[in-house]
Amino acid sequence: MEKKPSEMTARSVARNIVYGFSTWILPIGLSFVATPMIVRGLGEEDYGIYALVIVFVGYSFNFSFGRAVTKYVSEYRSSGDTGKISGLISAACLISLVVGLLSAAIIFLSSDWLAEHAFRISSESRDKTVIALYITSLIVFVLMQNQIFSSILQGIHRFDIYSKVLNFNNFISLAGNLLLAINGFGLVGLFAWNLVVSSISGLIFAVLATRHLPEFKLTLKFGFDDVKIILYYSAGIIGAQVLSNIIILFERSWITRQLGPESLTYYVVPLMLAFYIHGFVSSFIVVIFPLASELRDDRERLLRLYTRATKIVCLFVFFFATSLIAEGDFFLSLWMGPDFAAKSSGFLVIQTVGFSFMSIQLVSWQMTDGLGHSSYNFYLLVLSLLVTIPLMIVFIQDHGAMGVALARMAGLAVVFLSIFYVERWFFSKIQKIFWLRLLSILTIASILSAVVEIVILKNFALTWLTFIFATTAGGVFYGSAVWALNFISDDEKNLIKRMLKIQSNGA
Repeated sequence: MEKKPSEMTARSVARNIVYGFSTWILPIGLSFVATPMIVRGLGEEDYGIYALVIVFVGYSFNFSFGRAVTKYVSEYRSSGDTGKISGLISAACLISLVVGLLSAAIIFLSSDWLAEHAFRISSESRDKTVIALYITSLIVFVLMQNQIFSSILQGIHRFDIYSKVLNFNNFISLAGNLLLAINGFGLVGLFAWNLVVSSISGLIFAVLATRHLPEFKLTLKFGFDDVKIILYYSAGIIGAQVLSNIIILFERSWITRQLGPESLTYYVVPLMLAFYIHGFVSSFIVVIFPLASELRDDRERLLRLYTRATKIVCLFVFFFATSLIAEGDFFLSLWMGPDFAAKSSGFLVIQTVGFSFMSIQLVSWQMTDGLGHSSYNFYLLVLSLLVTIPLMIVFIQDHGAMGVALARMAGLAVVFLSIFYVERWFFSKIQKIFWLRLLSILTIASILSAVVEIVILKNFALTWLTFIFATTAGGVFYGSAVWALNFISDDEKNLIKRMLKIQSNGA
């Protein structure tokens, strides 16, 4: 029997955090192995096209109505209004079906124009790019339907099931991409495989979601109020998503148009590493969104949730960012080769700083969404877009792709600063003492960690063993400094211990 939200314990929350974390750590491990081989298998030009086209799968028309499902399933179960669940989810399914068909049609019909005019793909690569976009239109449709059922599992706090299916999807997808690239199947083969895997995962999500939420029965007997709730709540989220998509699409297409797909490859590989910080935090705090919905009337507990989540997020983000900046050139040399590292390590530093800003802000973002103020995040991204795109246009003239990275970092910094406005909004004041203590302790620990890592890497032969030893030593010094300065309270230490115990036991 599913636990009601009111019965969720600290152990349950910790377990869900660990399950969410697994959806980050497994893909990153697979990507480290697969990415260099896929780049070599496709070639730098085709990998640049792959990175450009794949953005349509994750960002372009993949509108998220699932967030509304997560919020209201969690809210209705918490309040006991379970009779409203079937109508709401059924309305979300119909909306997602209609919008998914429309989105797929737009991508399909515009594929030739995108390849020739928007991306300016060379004539030799244009035909396979168009076919890849055709397949992408189907992937977008499938993913939009998948979102509804995966969101149900998040709304009922079944992150264990959600993480297992997502891990299966990531593993099979990456393994297939690797084998196809090595054996010369090229762009079209990779996209066809992603369509197959997405379809299978979607069916699994649908079966498991309906099984674990007995209150839900698919029906056409839903009211206009259900449609209005989905559209009204999703408007801000989709608006924010569209703006984020515009930035990402412009960024990649602008580099491709101005500098060529090879330059995009050198840009997106370090971007992928920096984005792992964002992905880690997203997986780690996925439980914040439904919990914020349940605590909307208890601001004292909400503040505790916010500060604890922010502390733990910053604890990890500072270490990851420090290690990527201090060791990035060494890592890229080992991973992709010295020539590749020479062309891309500068991007890694700038992108790491930018996505660290965004990662820390994610707690505030999730909380704002969970409390029903998704339109705020939309307006925030309007401001970010107004900063980012003009700077990309200007900076690329003198600084190339590095200028694009600097523009992206500036836009993410704007988003980061919104944290302090949100604190005044929900908690009546900025948490100054909290931030001063947090920043002072983590800065000391980060400097100590960076010094240790750089000293080791500069004084020993550059091997994977040396890199692992340097990172481990840096982590030990970082953790020791944090512990000695009493950054984590006794309650938070116990929570982390329980999380580690749960993870090791596979609970």
